[in-house]
Amino acid sequence: MKTAREIEKTRVEHSLSRHDGLYQLLVTLPGANFGGHPACTDEDPELFFPEPGQVAQISEAKSVCVSCPIATACLSYALRHGVEGVWGCTTEDERRAMRRPDWTGKAVA
Repeated sequence: MKTAREIEKTRVEHSLSRHDGLYQLLVTLPGANFGGHPACTDEDPELFFPEPGQVAQISEAKSVCVSCPIATACLSYALRHGVEGVWGCTTEDERRAMRRPDWTGKAVA
């Protein structure tokens, strides 16, 4: 079993802050309202790029997005650029559905 110190070291090593390019993208999104930093910066970036069918991982990623001060800007970026993974509390499939002409603006769970 890992000690609290080992867990913290792993979290820091995998935090989004190590991925400066992605972090810089997040902090420059139009409409980003940073009351500190994006909620995902303290998480392992792999959390937001689940393999197909990883429902628990998708739910966990979305639970981080819910409290994020830039979730709307993040979603907007993802819709414009067709990125992979969980962005703005949505999956690729959910964003694909939003871009369809018949999408009525229903809330995405």
